[in-house]
Amino acid sequence: MKLVELLKKANEGYEDGAVAEYFNQETGELVEGKGDTLAQFVAIELSETFDPDADDDTQIQTAIEAMDMAKRDIEGVLAALSN
Repeated sequence: MKLVELLKKANEGYEDGAVAEYFNQETGELVEGKGDTLAQFVAIELSETFDPDADDDTQIQTAIEAMDMAKRDIEGVLAALSN
């Protein structure tokens, strides 16, 4: 799997497809987008954790782990704000 394929897959799950604003649609290279910094975070995090030498299953699992860590961090912020 190439990075661009992983980023496009993630973008499919993002409500308004804003992740696509932050990467080149042909190369997967990060680009400057505008507005949605959470979408930017997703693109950056997946790019930084991507291993081009890993097999597809490992790449997906690594991406899931990165997004799960972000989810836990956001849930911690929500919990703190709710108290």
